[in-house]
Amino acid sequence: MKIIAQKSDAMNSEEFFRKALSTNYIDGINLNIALTRDNQIVVFNNTSVSDAIVNTIDNSTLSELNNYDIITLEDTLNKLNQENTTKDIYINVIPFKTGILTDENIQQTVTKMNLYIDTLKTIIDNFTRLTIHVHSINRNLVSMLKNKLKNNQVGFVIYTGDLNFIDVDYYVFTMNVYDEAIIDQLLRKNKNILIYIHSDYYLSVVYQGFLKEQENEVITKLVDKIAIISNYPEIIYKLFKT
Repeated sequence: MKIIAQKSDAMNSEEFFRKALSTNYIDGINLNIALTRDNQIVVFNNTSVSDAIVNTIDNSTLSELNNYDIITLEDTLNKLNQENTTKDIYINVIPFKTGILTDENIQQTVTKMNLYIDTLKTIIDNFTRLTIHVHSINRNLVSMLKNKLKNNQVGFVIYTGDLNFIDVDYYVFTMNVYDEAIIDQLLRKNKNILIYIHSDYYLSVVYQGFLKEQENEVITKLVDKIAIISNYPEIIYKLFKT
């Protein structure tokens, strides 16, 4: 099982990267990105992606975000590149707020989405030595990512009961839609699976579901094959790898 670290709200970005890169049992990091009003892609990496945070970024220029723990994606990848990291880098592409789509604004929205993905591609293409995977919760963004990013694995974040999957390289399951049978089916199709655990409550769910039922053949196989994204990497390590 791989452990992918997500920054907790309790630590700043510098501390997060230092710890994630120097800890042997952490196999990768997960970065949340968003697009500013002046079309800069930034890493904000809060544990919870709230509407308030996304709206603040959407409606601000990069210079207006100076007082926040926010850095550009390019600076982040440059730092990781300078550290010569071989860890997996997962980029979660947060969709911007579109409001109600109408005939008048739909073309403007599509244009902005294309700009978002084109800018992202330009940035990550400069860091070919890094192992970068890109996913999103938004189906339209995922379709664009699949069409434009030919050298990176693309994933889809599943967060509702809508199981009409897009065919991608990997899937990120949020715990509210965690389903062992579906995950097992995807593993049989050689798809990579990540499970996102961001709260104390779901840590207990994982403990009960995975560790207390190890006699379950499906559960045992899942533990071996999945990756877990969490802002509690140390606890995940102690639960599963020690």
